[in-house]
Amino acid sequence: MKNRQVLVHLTEAGKGETAMRNVEHLLEEFGDDVAAEVVANGDGVKVLLITGPYGDEVRALAEAGVRFAVCAHSCRARGFTREDFPRVVTVVPSGVGEIVRREAEGFAYIRP
Repeated sequence: MKNRQVLVHLTEAGKGETAMRNVEHLLEEFGDDVAAEVVANGDGVKVLLITGPYGDEVRALAEAGVRFAVCAHSCRARGFTREDFPRVVTVVPSGVGEIVRREAEGFAYIRP
């Protein structure tokens, strides 16, 4: 188990760049000693779309071990399906449920 666990909560499409930088800075500072997950819900799910501007960054961060999750409820409400997201993105039943689970596991919470 890694000594540091961090969840980045992404709720706004306009916060995509900040969220990606937060995760990159965590990896720079803690390297392999951090487990990071980005959970997107609301309009934040737009940041993780295949057609979004962060596709390359999402894939690179996923290769570095970062987990990405989008809320199924938020996706349905915006007309998105599983196929609208890269394979490295997991669709979870509920973004808030994922956050509660991770916080119960000891993840620190960051909301850019």
